[in-house]
Amino acid sequence: GAAPDRPAVPPGTAENAKRPFAQAGPVNRVWDPATGRFVEESVPADIQELMGVKRPKTAQQAEQGGERAWGDEERASKPPPKVLGPASVGLTARGQAPPAQERRFGPTAQVDKTAPSVEYKGFSKVDLDDRYYERSSVPVHGRPTYWTGDGQFFIYWQGEVQRWSICDAASFAAVKAGQLPGWAYKEDHKHLCQASGWMEAWNGEWRTADLEVIFRSSHQHPPQWEDPVIQRSIATVEFRGFSMKDLNTRFFLKSNEVIQGRPSLWDSSGVYFVYWQESMQRWAICDLKCLDAVRNGKCPGWAYRIDAGHFANACGWVETRNGEWADAAIETAVIGASTRGLKVEFTGFTKPDLNTTFSERSDEEIQGKPSLWDPSGTYFVYWQESMKRWAICDSVSLHLAKSGLSPGWAYRTDSQHFTRASTWMEVWGKAWRECSVRCTILEGVVRDSTPSVVKAEMPEASGTHLTAKQYRALVRKVYELKNPAKLQDLQVIYEKYADRESDLFKQVCEKYGVGPDEIAAEVPNPYAEAPEAQEESRLTKAGVGNEDGGDVYAHLENADVPQLKASEYAVLVQNIYERHNPKKLQDMGRLLKKFKGRERELFFEVCKKYGVHPAKTHAQYQDEQDTRENMAEPA
Repeated sequence: GAAPDRPAVPPGTAENAKRPFAQAGPVNRVWDPATGRFVEESVPADIQELMGVKRPKTAQQAEQGGERAWGDEERASKPPPKVLGPASVGLTARGQAPPAQERRFGPTAQVDKTAPSVEYKGFSKVDLDDRYYERSSVPVHGRPTYWTGDGQFFIYWQGEVQRWSICDAASFAAVKAGQLPGWAYKEDHKHLCQASGWMEAWNGEWRTADLEVIFRSSHQHPPQWEDPVIQRSIATVEFRGFSMKDLNTRFFLKSNEVIQGRPSLWDSSGVYFVYWQESMQRWAICDLKCLDAVRNGKCPGWAYRIDAGHFANACGWVETRNGEWADAAIETAVIGASTRGLKVEFTGFTKPDLNTTFSERSDEEIQGKPSLWDPSGTYFVYWQESMKRWAICDSVSLHLAKSGLSPGWAYRTDSQHFTRASTWMEVWGKAWRECSVRCTILEGVVRDSTPSVVKAEMPEASGTHLTAKQYRALVRKVYELKNPAKLQDLQVIYEKYADRESDLFKQVCEKYGVGPDEIAAEVPNPYAEAPEAQEESRLTKAGVGNEDGGDVYAHLENADVPQLKASEYAVLVQNIYERHNPKKLQDMGRLLKKFKGRERELFFEVCKKYGVHPAKTHAQYQDEQDTRENMAEPA
């Protein structure tokens, strides 16, 4: 964890690198690996304009007419001190070979972009977020290096301390000389494809990086996944290149869905799965229609491996094409995300011990998913696979939970992630009672993309299917008959059971001992909207919804974001940072500079990192702007 050695510079260089005229506009603070200090670089005028910064007229006049903007003769007579920027340490514009290579301090050959590669997303130093290609011809300490396409950054093995590190090309000579410089390093000494364990330099200190890592290889490459230790860490793999388009998707490991002796992987739709064929000693891809046959030991499939190699290896796959088996020219991508884990806080339980913080233990899986523990190690949040829900239990019953049973002090009433707003049931004497619980995310990002259940074949439709509004009218009728005092809480109840109104109606009927058909018969027109539903409809049309906006913008789930101006994308990115990570606002200038001309790409990257829907985010922002305008007083 100690700061790596960096090339030395003559004394006084940093003092002479102070940026002149700081009051002229915003600046980027850039870490200089040569001096071990930060230097300031002015944000270009066009980037300032995207950020909404208005430049002083005097500065504009000085640029246009050549006049001295500040009227300081002494200052004007002296040349401004030189800014120590990237060029002074061997870095150049993207797409150009750095001087370090021109001086033959680094490898001069072009980077082969068909080689196996690893891509990082999430470093605070955005220059490190790039795709690095293997260069076996440029080894360091006995292992190949990985270089960005423009040759400005590379990953190398630090043999002395047995770990991977990311460095800039200007320091390649120092690396060859035995020094260990770098902007980031792998603290846990594991494979560079694993997202956890990376430390990065930031504001003069080392801190843990929250990353997504994608390791790609193709059918032309030798097997990349032969190490059993690394194999056990693979939980998500994506295929590209199969003739059958449905197979070109991501598959997620379901450790609890064991088929022919090994856990299987399923796509997000729950239709296609990767499984182990025990009798053939190979992996294959099949669909849901053949699941029963597969569980009985048969080996159907749309594609399979010709050997017992790991499914993430791109070489060795064959597929059915025009009724015949043929070699598959595919690419695989192994995706990993940092497992620094969630840290949450619960409030609202009657049992005080449950109103505390819980931190994720990725190595403590219970019934197929990581558990979260309180600081004392007494209580834990875990997934109840048989009940398809989250619950909170104590360590005394840990062995029961690990055996597949469902003990607990509290549990959710649905299968949604425990961080989402919903109803909990908790122990109350010898019975259970409903409670309103709030879960606040203190650290980490919710990653719950793995399908919770395998999709079943849809049965033929039967019975009567009502809309959400109709179910709400029926629920209202139950309360009018059985518990009128709860009518004032109806809106809150509706919000808790958004998109699950049928479950709400069923639970209310069971609670008060009434028959659903009996209630439906007493409602003259169940298709009519209740007053609360009418009010909600009005608010929805006005762009106002519940706190997370899920109901209001559900119709945009598959929508795309319209083409916007660069400044509009910048505003949306800023809005996301304000909501999810205000500390990143200081990087806006540098981000917009790096993504100049690619602001739309930046917006989608930020949306993906913070788990927000691009089209919904855009629509929500537009509605908020419209609401503000409507609320403004007339001139």
